[in-house]
Amino acid sequence: MNEFWHAFSREKNDQQYNPTLWTQRLPTEELLPAHIAFTQEKSASYRARGVATLEFGEAEFAGSIDVFRPDTLPENAPIVVYIHGGWWQWFSKEQFSYLAQPFNHQGFAVYMPGYRMAPDWENNAPMESIVRQMQYALAAILKVAEKSAAPAVYLVGHSAGGQLVTMMQHTDWQQFNVSEPAVQKLKGIFSLAGLFDIRPLVDSFVNDEIKMSPSSAASVSPQLLPLAPAAHNCPVHLLLPELDTPEFFRQTKEYQQKLLAQGRSCYLKLAQNRDHLDIIEKLIENDDEIMTYLLTNMKA
Repeated sequence: MNEFWHAFSREKNDQQYNPTLWTQRLPTEELLPAHIAFTQEKSASYRARGVATLEFGEAEFAGSIDVFRPDTLPENAPIVVYIHGGWWQWFSKEQFSYLAQPFNHQGFAVYMPGYRMAPDWENNAPMESIVRQMQYALAAILKVAEKSAAPAVYLVGHSAGGQLVTMMQHTDWQQFNVSEPAVQKLKGIFSLAGLFDIRPLVDSFVNDEIKMSPSSAASVSPQLLPLAPAAHNCPVHLLLPELDTPEFFRQTKEYQQKLLAQGRSCYLKLAQNRDHLDIIEKLIENDDEIMTYLLTNMKA
């Protein structure tokens, strides 16, 4: 495994892991505010049509899931689970409700779990705790899928959410009382602009509020972890924005190489002329190339 990141300075880490510095469609200082305004407006509009709630987890790992299931969908509709990004410390599930719309229109029920922001955990293990919270969330969704006879569950995550969805394949689902038939409902994982080795972020702006240790970062790095049994293998799709940083490119390619070397199905899709943020903004456009890719590969 390539270890050259150890030589990076704090300044270079901050540059390599801040994708807003690399796009050219807007000045850096305008990019994030524009993204927030866009996603808030679109999400408020779609939430107004109706959203249900599913509770999950226990004790400090409890949380809620927004469920978008229009009345026109059958009870056994396939399920898309979307996990949002924001460097594990910003945004919320409500910010990205608009992404349920294109999936609902294609016949999918959409489940969006929320997680407690990393700086809000008081157990000295925020990153590990977020992963565990999302494991509880997915366990609840898999049980719903089994009960409703849904043919498939697909995971989609963006940025930090891309790390979280890939962490799910490193999970022992027996710990969460998920039956084998329910686990087999998981048919695909889609990581959009994700990261897979979290260690370089320890010495970066990302960690100023999280305060994770190198060992903590390693424990939530899919690149470094053993996979679940091959019987639970499902295709993994890594969608990489063309305008993301060299480190995102390196990490994505190395993670694909790891999965392929272990005999797993893993596909890398370059999102041409897309940056770290508009890779999800444009998913609601008609005939969007990336949404078409997602839907084409979500076949139960």
